[in-house]
Amino acid sequence: MKKLRFIFVFVLLLQISAAGFSQGRFGKDSAECVKYLGFYKDSYKQGNYAEAAPNWRAAMKYCPPASSHDMLFQGIRILKYYIENPSVTPQRKKELLDSIAMLYEMRKEYFPRYTVAAQINKTYDMEAYGADEKTVLAEVNKSIEVAGNDVDPGLLVVGLQKLINIYKQNPLGADDVMNFYSKGTPIFDAQIASTDEKTKNHALGAKADFENLFANSGVASCENIVALYTPTFEANKGDKDYVSRVVYLLEKANCNKEDLFLKAVESLNIMDPSARTSYYLYKLYLAKDDNKSAIKFLQEAVDNPKVTESEAADYLLEMSQVYLKLMNSPIKAVESAKLAAAKNPSLTGKAYMIIATVWAANKCGGNEIESRAHFWVAVDYLSKAKNADPSLADEADKLIASYRSYFPLQEEAFMFDVLDGNAYTVSCGGLRETTTVRTRK
Repeated sequence: MKKLRFIFVFVLLLQISAAGFSQGRFGKDSAECVKYLGFYKDSYKQGNYAEAAPNWRAAMKYCPPASSHDMLFQGIRILKYYIENPSVTPQRKKELLDSIAMLYEMRKEYFPRYTVAAQINKTYDMEAYGADEKTVLAEVNKSIEVAGNDVDPGLLVVGLQKLINIYKQNPLGADDVMNFYSKGTPIFDAQIASTDEKTKNHALGAKADFENLFANSGVASCENIVALYTPTFEANKGDKDYVSRVVYLLEKANCNKEDLFLKAVESLNIMDPSARTSYYLYKLYLAKDDNKSAIKFLQEAVDNPKVTESEAADYLLEMSQVYLKLMNSPIKAVESAKLAAAKNPSLTGKAYMIIATVWAANKCGGNEIESRAHFWVAVDYLSKAKNADPSLADEADKLIASYRSYFPLQEEAFMFDVLDGNAYTVSCGGLRETTTVRTRK
């Protein structure tokens, strides 16, 4: 076996020499370099890392780092064999981990095409083999720097966890946690938008962990976010990325009543108007009881050229509720509800429930029939509502029973020449519908 190995190495050396590049690649001790490269690989391929280690160390001694990527890559696996030994001492473990880190750095330096993979794997190994939190965090940030949106999303979770642990020891680091969260969020968004299902699903799972960590960190308070961003907001309100980060953080922390949130959304709506920013402004002005401004921005959301029919329908249904409950505009409430149903038929039942409420609340003057006829229309719409959406049946039936008690008595209707089953046109409050006469016996 040894003779065959010698012959193999000798032939290899002759081939390298003939090619004219052995001295450049394998260094001044090229014979020793090639010999030990061959020796350690025999054991390595058999999974015998303990036997491979001495020859690998000799290869590292005689070979230039750029001579073999395998020497660096496989050396990491050999060192992991020792670091994973249950009897390894803490000091030896630290030394081995330092050596593993060095090999990763050499891979990045001498084989740049492996930079991203080497950096990401280095970070995971630093985490797995017990490097201190600040060291792991530094490696996470390097991974983000070299990989950008292609960074493994699990590393974002690792980095946030380290920052939260550090924050718990020093609460002054809240801004570091929030800044990292803000930096990670668009990376997740980019990966989730990927057409590659594996990338997308991996990012979705990691983002859920990322969000839960942040939500339970104790950092995401309105007070912390406002204190961090208020001093720099005016100087950066024209920076879309900065403003988007402020909006996102305040929204996730449910800080919608903060003045900073209103300012940030207004700035974002100027720079990048969208249905989302218009809807934010609607909610903000609604919270301030400025219903007129609120409706204006909700209409902007509906009219945005990029809004989907489904989204517009949701906005219109919400608009009808505002017109009905807060602005005493029954005509607008009915118009908005009908438009919502037209844009999204699945909302028809809810739209009819709103229209029924409008008619029931209508104040109609006139005689005993004219003042009560609007309840016929209300019941008509309630019946349509439960037919369109059976989940509304219980609520609709209760209201129908209630509104029927306001129907005119049969003898009263007779006095006005109005009979059960006749068509009857109701017109009041600016609304007009044709319905069917029903009386109480």
